[in-house]
Amino acid sequence: MKLKEFFNSELVSLPKGEFDDSKETFDQFLETLLDSYLRQLQSIDDPEFPEIKSALSDVATTTQALAASIVKSVRTYLDGRLHAAYQEISRELSRIDWTPFRFELAEPTGSFSLSDPFSPYLYTIHHPPLYRIRSDRSEFRIPDRGDIFHVPFEKRRLVGNQRYRVAGLPCLYLGSSLWICWEELGRPALDSIWVSRFRVVKPVSVLDFQFSPHQVWRMFEALREGAPRAPDHSSEERLKAHFNLSFLKSYAYCWPLIAACSIKREQRIGSFVPEFIVPQLLLQWVAQEGRVDGIRYFSVRTPTHGHHLHAHSNCVFPVKTVSREGHCAELRRVFALTEPLSWEALTAINFGIPSAITNKDPNAFAPIQLNRDLDLQYSQTDFFHIEKKLEQVEARPNCSRIIDV
Repeated sequence: MKLKEFFNSELVSLPKGEFDDSKETFDQFLETLLDSYLRQLQSIDDPEFPEIKSALSDVATTTQALAASIVKSVRTYLDGRLHAAYQEISRELSRIDWTPFRFELAEPTGSFSLSDPFSPYLYTIHHPPLYRIRSDRSEFRIPDRGDIFHVPFEKRRLVGNQRYRVAGLPCLYLGSSLWICWEELGRPALDSIWVSRFRVVKPVSVLDFQFSPHQVWRMFEALREGAPRAPDHSSEERLKAHFNLSFLKSYAYCWPLIAACSIKREQRIGSFVPEFIVPQLLLQWVAQEGRVDGIRYFSVRTPTHGHHLHAHSNCVFPVKTVSREGHCAELRRVFALTEPLSWEALTAINFGIPSAITNKDPNAFAPIQLNRDLDLQYSQTDFFHIEKKLEQVEARPNCSRIIDV
């Protein structure tokens, strides 16, 4: 199998679905999936990349160990031995060289080039726009910054289980677009939501799982072809230093973990969701080890075969310091945010914002899918125009700041 066929194959494609607990247990589902993956990994033989076969051959053994550890930890978890499950997977996670997946997010000091096709990608990898939505309007009051930050410690009973959410552990969740926040909340009525724009004021590191296998290959292939008409190739060279054969090797090795964290929840009933076991264990490892500050990941609610990476990712940052009440002192120092505004208010406001796309609007280039038939460019939606308004609010004096202590 050629390398291109491997990364674009149905087996390697993510996210995964089709788990049915009436037919098999979740550990059995994962074991079958990962065994199939290992066989396909060993079938790669691409004359165009003769060095990759020997490289992947070396990876096969370590990938097999990672896959076995994931299955064993899930089986142990289902047996009711939660701490033992964490110990099992944490040993394997600590052996991984996370350097290829570690990115630092920082406040942008400039913009990207519209004439360079690679510049927006590099910009959003390191300087992504970040948003958060709150959909509860039952209190009939205007929320403040603390209301749209992570759940305060005195209300941690409200923190339930989700894909990257452990019950009782407050975390800050941010989306790379208002649209993806809306999708993750299950498409609440727009007239019920409050929105805020966040910005990084102190560099923060993430374990970056935002790229699906299809997108990894698209980036690798695009960089091989290059952009001959681009006036400046600095973005291309910086991306080439990352999206190379070495990264493909690392991605192939970590695929079992990325896949186990990217299983769609097919059934919306019951309080226990086995699909959440591995991402929750990974989140606990990130919180306890402190090697990175958070995780960036692609949504399992949206297609990941689009032409662009923009607007489709989420970030989770577990709290670092715990208090009796309030918010994490460390996370408060990392992020500034606009005070929440209702969707209705932002729709009614006219700042005289130009409709033209600027070199600070990476989400404008994102294709999104609102249903199985309707594909749109993000700039054609009100989500994008509301983001433009929030950007204007953020730029006003003292309208974007950290949470007051």
